[in-house]
Parts: sequence; C-alpha cells; structure tokens
Amino acid sequence: MSGRSILSLVFLGAAALGAWSLQNALQDTPEEDSGGEAEVAGFYMINASFVSPGADGRPLYRLNAATMRHSVSSNRIDMEYDQAAESPWVVTAPHGEIQVDWQTLRLDGGVRMVFEDGDAPPIVLDTPDVLLEASEHRASTDSDVSLNRGEHHVTATGMSVDLKGGLVRLESRVNGRFLP
Repeated sequence: MSGRSILSLVFLGAAALGAWSLQNALQDTPEEDSGGEAEVAGFYMINASFVSPGADGRPLYRLNAATMRHSVSSNRIDMEYDQAAESPWVVTAPHGEIQVDWQTLRLDGGVRMVFEDGDAPPIVLDTPDVLLEASEHRASTDSDVSLNRGEHHVTATGMSVDLKGGLVRLESRVNGRFLP
C-alpha cells in the first residue's frame, strides 16, 4: 500500500469520525425524569422585582429583593401580597427561598407581616419563618409568633393566615390579652 493510500484512509476515517461526532451533538436526546424537579438556568440579579399573576391573571403578589441568585434564594425581601385588594399584606424578610413554580415561598430570618385596614391600627405579625403559599392565599408557621395591633399584644406558637380573608389563627400556647 502506498503512502498516498494510507493518507487517504486516515483522512476518510477522520472525516467519518467528525461527521459521527457532529451528528451525535446535534441529535435530540430524550430528557430523563427528574422526579418533578425543574432545573433553573443560572442567574444573579441585583434589586430584583417581579409580579406573580394569580389564576385570574391579575397581580397576586409583587416581590422586591435586594439580591436573587441561581438557587432562587433572595435577600432583603419586600413583598406586597394581593395588590388588587384595597389593603394588601406587606411581608418583609431578610432571606427567602422561592420554589420554581413561583407560588411557594419559604421566608426566614425574622419575618414581618403587616395588614392595614382603614383607620384601625395595623395588624403586625412577627415570626422567625413563614411558608407562604401564594396560590392558596395562605401563610403558616410552626414557630413562635408575636401579634400586635395598637396597644394589644398576643404571643403564640404557630399560626395560619388566610391572606385573602384577613383571618389570623394562632395555633397553640396563646398568651396575651386582646380587648376590642
């Protein structure tokens, strides 16, 4: 076999290998089931702000965060829940984790929830952490809670809040005096 023939065979083999590699790179491969978890593309935002729509298409909540990272975690959260209402809940927290569906938020580091209703003093709830389920209009915690309204002060362990109806339910170890 001549040197020219060998060189031609090497060239044809390299071309075939290159074509095969290119075809494999361009070919769609079926995605594996990740058990219901979606992968989020990486990002880092400063002074992030977004509005999440409710089922009716109207704004359900507006969330402002000093920083937001790839893991969908945020720092210095300032959130208005149900902006269409006359008096939306205002929720602040130093830190939070937002699920990929943008409907479930885990806030922690000292959460404050404030509801103002007309001329009455605002309802102020303070707790270390809250699970906020936006599509269910519910916020809850198993941690200690402090409820203040004007001069009235009540403490408890655990709470459930109906964000649409404005109903706060204290779960256990309720202590305080709340006179109308």
